[in-house]
Amino acid sequence: MTDLNELAAELGLRPVEFATTGADFLVLHAKDDDGAGWILRAPRRDWPLRRMGPERALLDLIADRLPVAVPRWLPEVEHVAVYRKLPGDLPENPPDQYFEDIARFLAALHAVPPDEAARTGVEVRQPGAIRETIARKIHRARAELGLPDALWHHWQEWLGDDEPWPPWSLLVHADIKPANTVVHNGRLSGVIDWTDSLVGDPGADFRRLVQRFGRLDELIEAYERHGGRTWPGMRRHVEERVRMAPVDSGLYGIDSGQEHYVRTALERLKAWAGTPRTPA
Repeated sequence: MTDLNELAAELGLRPVEFATTGADFLVLHAKDDDGAGWILRAPRRDWPLRRMGPERALLDLIADRLPVAVPRWLPEVEHVAVYRKLPGDLPENPPDQYFEDIARFLAALHAVPPDEAARTGVEVRQPGAIRETIARKIHRARAELGLPDALWHHWQEWLGDDEPWPPWSLLVHADIKPANTVVHNGRLSGVIDWTDSLVGDPGADFRRLVQRFGRLDELIEAYERHGGRTWPGMRRHVEERVRMAPVDSGLYGIDSGQEHYVRTALERLKAWAGTPRTPA
């Protein structure tokens, strides 16, 4: 792995502190001679390293098309994302305006032509592949996480019903949550950490927000008002993506060797099994 302290020194930056973000990245916060903050973000595993090229190209594509800022990586540095810190702070308790701004941002992001996004090298999942990918996760969860029968049968109904599933694939961030957004003066000012981005399920950009805050109807209404494309079964689809959160985190824990994700997922799946119609 690249020594981030050495790289910072080569770039004329002063290291401030390290921060780890799960098993995937090591992040160094630094400052330049003017006191401006910088981020150096190095992948710790092969899969985020493989995605760096597409992520860099995608950020270049969308930077001037969105109503908020995104990281602009230094082009001369390979294998490490180095960018000036976006103005603002991570929101612990976002103001109401945050959700309006998020909806406006998502509508603009989802309007980027999928064929242009695909040319950056990000993964492309057509609508049928979205359902197939989720079906595979559910099968894995049954085998590896002991998925309760109630949830298994509930999700088989979801998989077998065409109405909830998005009829199109759009460019998505796929990990929208407060920790990946920046707020300045009470307004959404930036979105970071684009590693998971792909052309795929637009519902993926609502699931973590709804899991944390609820407000699904409000988000969908604002998203549509700002030009976002909705479909008749969108609400149910997002609800099921929210309900799948412990499956997503549990399988991630298995794949990354982080047992605490697996333990938490098992507890949540057991708790949710008795109330399959009401996401937590």
